[in-house]
Amino acid sequence: MIEVIVDHSYAEDYFQIDTITVNLDDNVEKERIERSIKKSNLEGSLVDPGDLREHLAVVLGVRKEMIDIDTHEIDMY
Repeated sequence: MIEVIVDHSYAEDYFQIDTITVNLDDNVEKERIERSIKKSNLEGSLVDPGDLREHLAVVLGVRKEMIDIDTHEIDMY
């Protein structure tokens, strides 16, 4: 499973990848995916939430079913 935390700001109207955590038993695959995350500068990048799962699957070379996305509202009052 690849867990993605996306920050969402209503005030500024953006979505940004906060963290990506790779939880796999296969250490070789885990390290490959983590290298892809760093190489692609995914953490901290602004994203379109509509096609994020598909985009990440392509960039990381995994099935989209492996990706779990959770959105955190960062400026709720």
